[in-house]
Amino acid sequence: MKTILIMSKDGSLPNKEQLELLKKYTDLEIITHEGRLSELTKLKKDTSEKLIGVDPDSFGWDMDGESIKDIPNVKAVFTQSTSYDWVKPNVLSKLGVKVVNCAGFSADAVAEYAIGMAMNVCRHLPLVIKNKWKVDWKAPKPMLLNGKVLGIIGLGRIGLRIAEVGSGIGMEVIYWSRKSRDSRFKYVSLNRLFKDSDVIIPALVENTETSKLIKDNLLKLVKPSSYLVGLNRIKVLWNEVKIIDLVQKGKIAGYAFEGDNAKPLPEYKGNIFALPPMVWYTKESLDNLLDMWVNNIVSFAQDKPINVVN
Repeated sequence: MKTILIMSKDGSLPNKEQLELLKKYTDLEIITHEGRLSELTKLKKDTSEKLIGVDPDSFGWDMDGESIKDIPNVKAVFTQSTSYDWVKPNVLSKLGVKVVNCAGFSADAVAEYAIGMAMNVCRHLPLVIKNKWKVDWKAPKPMLLNGKVLGIIGLGRIGLRIAEVGSGIGMEVIYWSRKSRDSRFKYVSLNRLFKDSDVIIPALVENTETSKLIKDNLLKLVKPSSYLVGLNRIKVLWNEVKIIDLVQKGKIAGYAFEGDNAKPLPEYKGNIFALPPMVWYTKESLDNLLDMWVNNIVSFAQDKPINVVN
């Protein structure tokens, strides 16, 4: 069996020990590529059984998964990420190809960053920065997180860690989740969560189901004094343009988000805290990611698959 790692030019490769582990269980090939999977024509001529590890930046987070049909004997695709919708798992399922992700590798980093984003937008830091470090004492007052209601949508690894950190600073945590339950926190309906929360943070994996979950009618339930925090590819999960408009009209107190579409703060009116896509990025998270990625591949090669999502 062969392992093929498809990496972007600036991608994070496994270290020497991890590469040796891959070589112990499979034949290893590393390809540097940025573009479409269909452009890797040499893979179409290779008839050996294959495990393909993919760096999301190689495909701009949008791999043409349907092209797998032209590559013989692909057994599984391993994403170097927690999110996996970008490899088209439904398409791969129909082709008999498993999708394996790196679930929860950055849960601590994301949770810390999310609560940090909430702190900064609730303290109106974007307004202070845009006002050249001057505080407008007559403007609406910033909000303390302690004692406030934190609403989390999705209680997977990341959502649960956000709940724990929020609870640790004295917030009352409520949540909605399709499957997960935790008796430490209060489960509520989505409608109730949007009505009652002072801070709302979705922590959902982006896929075809979750992309249709948070509709505009839920945004109408948010209190004018409440704040929203958007993580990762949040624009897939809710109407970010609508939220920014509601903040600028004073119908929501503030919005913090991060992603490729974030622009410099001065380009936004109102209490908008826009950040680059680095919510997961710490040394520890990157170490965890590479460990998990390699372990996923080795486990599959040993016929002991883990973290399979389809």
